Amino acid sequence: MLRAIKSNVRKRVPQKSINRFHLFEAIWANIRYRFPARGMLVVGITGTKGKTTTSHYVASILEEAGFKVGMATTAVFKIGDEVWANESNKSVLHPMELQALLRRMKDERCDAAVVEVTSHSLDQHRVWGIPFRFVGFTNLSHDHLDYHETMEHYRDSKLKLFHWRSARACAINADDPVGQYILDRTKIRRRWSYSMETDIPYPSATDHAWVSRVSANSTSATFTLHTGLEEARVQLQLPGRFNIENALCAAALCSNLNVKLGTVVAGLEKVTRVPGRLEKIETNKGFSVIIDYAHTPDSLEKLYSTLRPDIRGKMIAILGATGDRDRTKRPIMGALAARFCDVVILTDEEPYTEDPLAIIEEIAKGVPRGRTLFRPSQKELQRREKERTVFRKDDESGEGEWWWKEPDRAKAIAQAIDLCRMDDVVLVTGMGAQTSKYVGDEKVPWDDREVVERILRAKKLL
Repeated sequence: MLRAIKSNVRKRVPQKSINRFHLFEAIWANIRYRFPARGMLVVGITGTKGKTTTSHYVASILEEAGFKVGMATTAVFKIGDEVWANESNKSVLHPMELQALLRRMKDERCDAAVVEVTSHSLDQHRVWGIPFRFVGFTNLSHDHLDYHETMEHYRDSKLKLFHWRSARACAINADDPVGQYILDRTKIRRRWSYSMETDIPYPSATDHAWVSRVSANSTSATFTLHTGLEEARVQLQLPGRFNIENALCAAALCSNLNVKLGTVVAGLEKVTRVPGRLEKIETNKGFSVIIDYAHTPDSLEKLYSTLRPDIRGKMIAILGATGDRDRTKRPIMGALAARFCDVVILTDEEPYTEDPLAIIEEIAKGVPRGRTLFRPSQKELQRREKERTVFRKDDESGEGEWWWKEPDRAKAIAQAIDLCRMDDVVLVTGMGAQTSKYVGDEKVPWDDREVVERILRAKKLL
């Protein structure tokens, strides 16, 4: 009921008017907690995806350099050695909660704070008053159009962080067209571009970081990191090219602190796990379950394409979509799952006030189309047949044969596990490290990892 009332208010009151109220809340929160971020080195990370992992990389580098670090991300909060789950279901907290967290960091003598910054938090002034000194941009892709309505508004909301008066340096992904747009418009004095594609600095940049000799697979990634005239070999404990991009952003940001390259490398290599990001659970039958937060078309495509080449058996996708959010991405997500995976199970995720079955139906519209438009090559089919991956069927409908709708998320996970044999991989995406979900106005406990482990124990697979 309360969420429905709030939704009706938002429909009747212009967003600009609502944001003025948010600004008042942020100003009062800063006054109430005595502008706690002042005196700390504050790093802000924005982008559609990669914010949490990049934040972990930055925090690890700063700790390696001798800083006591606080961190606020979608997955976890951190003050020094204390780490606890973010159970708010928000990437950026309400201003009063955020300023209270920053005050606690300050009181516990943190030298630095690493904060995820979303487009919503910038548009709604939630991070007002925080003196970001270094800011990073990872990428921009299809998401949040339920709020922003256009990609242009989404982009320009991100741009606000790069007009922050306190910012002294930035690191921006020059491989992304929006990154180039930001580089051309920011007035920040030190502007680092970073790239996976070229060693040539972007014209508007003052410094540049890049990589060469890249080797990435489903378990790790190795590359040579170049910052200015220095270079070093890095072996990440997290897989995929997208994590190299995240590490590159962190390295470029920390290069502004005169941190030695060896310290940067050591900090990057110490990150072995980010909660809810490619978390693997091995079974005693030779197959595994991976839990990941991927919830946009771009993040799903990168996840699937990273893992697909190294999976000898079936790749089984379990996915849904969040309610009261951008509906246009749902069939695209279904098509991508069908394109890359041998088996697809559509299920509930976090419906909020929407009908879970209606959400599943919207995702389902893309599934047969994805399988039809993106058939694997003959060489790929021969490889899979040779390696015993013969489950995949490429007919146009296929429901009940290679893809299913199962509204109960726990049953969907159990069904996927029952289909597994040696070398298969189940990918449970969308919720990552969340410990709860909203069903209507009710906040219901839910933890994908806990549910997966419970099912595996019940089946004596752990």
